[in-house]
Amino acid sequence: MRKYVFSLSSLLLLFTSSAWSQSSSIKGTVTDTVSKTNLPDAVVAVLGKKDSILIKFVRTDKAGNFLIKQLPQDSLIVQVTHPDFADYVDMLKPGSAELNLGSIQMTPKSKLLEEVFVRSNKAIVVKGDTIEYKADSFKVQDGANVKELLKRMPGLQVDKNGQVTAQGKKVEKVLVDGEEFFSDDPAVVIENLRADAIDKVQSYDKKSDQAEFTGVDDGTRSKTLNLVLKEDKKKGLLGKVVIGGGTFDRYSSQAMLNFFKGKKKLSVYGIGSNTGVTGLGWEDRGKFSQGFDMDDAEIMGGGMIMINSGDGDFDDWSNSYNDEGIPRSIKAGAHFSNKWNSDKQNMNGNYSVKNLNLNANGNSLTKYVLPDSSYYSKESHNTSSRQTEQLFSGLYDVKLDSASSLRFKVNGKLENADKRTFTSTESTDDELRAVNRNNRTNSSKSDAGTFLGSVLWRQKFKKKGRTLSLTASYKRITRDSKGFLNSETDFFDNTGFPYRRDTIDQYKVNTSTTNAVSSKLVYTEPAGKKGIVEFNYVFNRTATVSDRKSFDKTGDKYSELNDLYSIRYGLNYLTNSAGVKYQYNGKKITASFGSNIGVNNYIQNDSTGKQALSFQYINLFPTSRFMYKFSAQKNLSLSYTGSPSPPGIDQIQPILENTNPLYVTIGNPELKQSYNHTFSLFYNDYKVLTGRSIWINGSFNPVQNAIVTNQNTVSGVTTQQYVNTEGNYNYYFSGSYGFKLKGDIYAGFDLNTSGSRYVNFINTLKNINNQSSVGIRHNMGKYKDGKYDISYNLGVSYNFSTSSIGELKSNFWRQEHNGRFNYFFTKKLQVGTEINFYLRQKTDAFTSSNSMAIWDASVSYKIFKKNNGVFKLEVNDILKERRGYDRSFTSNYIYERNYNMLGRYGLLSFTWNFTKSPGATK
Repeated sequence: MRKYVFSLSSLLLLFTSSAWSQSSSIKGTVTDTVSKTNLPDAVVAVLGKKDSILIKFVRTDKAGNFLIKQLPQDSLIVQVTHPDFADYVDMLKPGSAELNLGSIQMTPKSKLLEEVFVRSNKAIVVKGDTIEYKADSFKVQDGANVKELLKRMPGLQVDKNGQVTAQGKKVEKVLVDGEEFFSDDPAVVIENLRADAIDKVQSYDKKSDQAEFTGVDDGTRSKTLNLVLKEDKKKGLLGKVVIGGGTFDRYSSQAMLNFFKGKKKLSVYGIGSNTGVTGLGWEDRGKFSQGFDMDDAEIMGGGMIMINSGDGDFDDWSNSYNDEGIPRSIKAGAHFSNKWNSDKQNMNGNYSVKNLNLNANGNSLTKYVLPDSSYYSKESHNTSSRQTEQLFSGLYDVKLDSASSLRFKVNGKLENADKRTFTSTESTDDELRAVNRNNRTNSSKSDAGTFLGSVLWRQKFKKKGRTLSLTASYKRITRDSKGFLNSETDFFDNTGFPYRRDTIDQYKVNTSTTNAVSSKLVYTEPAGKKGIVEFNYVFNRTATVSDRKSFDKTGDKYSELNDLYSIRYGLNYLTNSAGVKYQYNGKKITASFGSNIGVNNYIQNDSTGKQALSFQYINLFPTSRFMYKFSAQKNLSLSYTGSPSPPGIDQIQPILENTNPLYVTIGNPELKQSYNHTFSLFYNDYKVLTGRSIWINGSFNPVQNAIVTNQNTVSGVTTQQYVNTEGNYNYYFSGSYGFKLKGDIYAGFDLNTSGSRYVNFINTLKNINNQSSVGIRHNMGKYKDGKYDISYNLGVSYNFSTSSIGELKSNFWRQEHNGRFNYFFTKKLQVGTEINFYLRQKTDAFTSSNSMAIWDASVSYKIFKKNNGVFKLEVNDILKERRGYDRSFTSNYIYERNYNMLGRYGLLSFTWNFTKSPGATK
């Protein structure tokens, strides 16, 4: 094996310089490494290195020999392929004489997990479904982080927000030496770990632990990057420190220290900033409060249900940061992992704490269309909030023996928040006459906690494919919030005269507790040489109790309980299901199909704890998946799943929710479950050598008995309740084509479309809202080591929306242009600039211009002998045009929002990357 890894270029060094100067043809023999026999009918192709265009190809004769004559003297790529063997690729530069490549050894796919070796100028290795990049083969600046390294690798893209896409899919996890590393914040790894510490980057689709163990594919995939550290970097210290301060009291500083010793890893980091850096991973940027997935992935699958939730309530008075306002954030975290006892025991733990203080203000304009009229609502607000959140996770994995193992997992989240929002709203009719005016203040203090513990036991038997596994988990969610609602609403008649004033002065106490117990038992049995059958049983029990109390003010105390807005209500879900699934695993075809059948009981309890209502359903949980593998990096996948979605307690409990007095919600205890169907398509075709990629994704999701809104609007006040209906669906389709041009220029095109049909009810009439969007994106760029880095991105989309109520139509286009240019005057001095243009079409409802140009620029200078210290001066929003803007359309209204954002400022920072490792050079 080791001999095989060496490239042909190493063998060519054995030839004399005279041989190089006299060569014009190549010959050799292709050999099977297992049977030790020569291989006939293998295809030997020669491609040009610059453009990868095929020059010549031949097949090996019966003795496995080949000869290709009259080749150009440029650098060439030699590729040897055979249907039953791993591809072999290498580079050479023939001269004017015959060059004998000797014996080229091919490895059968069946013996080496379909291992494909690619040894080229980009040092890419393909092993089955895994693409492996040799990090040192990709040039980056001294002191560059992993994010800059990923940008240089074919098939990987990193957008301006730090989101990584690998082979057309968004990366969900980043591992270090196969272990989760700051699992709640993957961007911490790629933005703070140095590129020169990485030996290899592996990209693959990670299956669930259960699927990897049983061999039965459950369809769960997460695109994953694994960063393999260099051996000399696994001992010692890696670190990065950034200190920055600027105009308007701006600051942004961070530090990360990594201590490595073999398989033991300890890392800590801290971030403090008021420039919008919250330290979150790419999926969480702009969603500060939602950065932790508490689902137990081990139990997902047959028999699992997804619970609907409402549009939010008092408890959700937003602990979120949606780019609105100017945040001041502090975050710190720690990670520890270790393996011992010959890797039979493994421990992994993460902890982080973050604090966010936010002052924000904004306004919105909404046009509502009713069956016989329309009206406008103008809203403005300002908010001050503080949120603290702690996250922790732990894993302990132990191999009991060669055939059995135990895995324990714990996850937790603790959070508390203070928030105060003042809102002013004015509603007018279509002739701009006043309908109502509202001023209100919402204030709240909340504490919440989530805990999840799970255990997984797995046992293999002597017969291959026969396994037994058991997963059990417990999840507890608690929330406690207290706050005040002060509101004053004036109503006007047709002459503009105020005829009524409603006032609310309430103290609200809301508590809720959810306890969930789940378990899944799985047994697998081989069925023939390529088949396997899975039998499973799933049990779920979820109990939620919500206690809401509103107290009206009497005198100087809030002592009078308001029954209209107060209730204690319980909701229990109990699910038992069993099922069978068959999977076929062939060389080209992988297919599975099966279903669980379960009995689901939904029981509602009133304030005394007695049963109020109950529903029972017999549900099917069908699932099927078909994948055809044309080659290692070209496949087509089709899948279907079906599952019920019961309503959440916020949607059913019979209580009025008046957090917004102009938009009141009441629960519906008679609400039934909906049923979701999901049809998915995925196709990929990726060529390692040329970097050409084709990716197609699609999904169609019809919903039976969908849970929708039933709204009744009078005098600008909407009362909403959830009901069931038919006819809803949504879909999306996206396709991308990426390629490389001569001169290492990369380019790509993305085409996407999405849409939905949403049926709801407006003032007792059925409303059908159809939405669709069509867009195209284009990106192009070039990087020349030590010279420049230039890129351009374009995005254009057109949006359509129609509603049957009032024949509401809203069609508009938008464009986004992004240009980025960095120029290296010397190895130490670099200047960079980036400009973004946002162009948005005016509409009948929104006639103001919301186009803008955001221009940023920077200059940096490296110091120290190894250039690992950097001074950087940057100016953001030079033109002072940055502002928050959002436009959306749904149901019977279109909506436009404007809000404050971080504006122009300058920042001077110093970054120091340091290493202290045995044998390290810097």
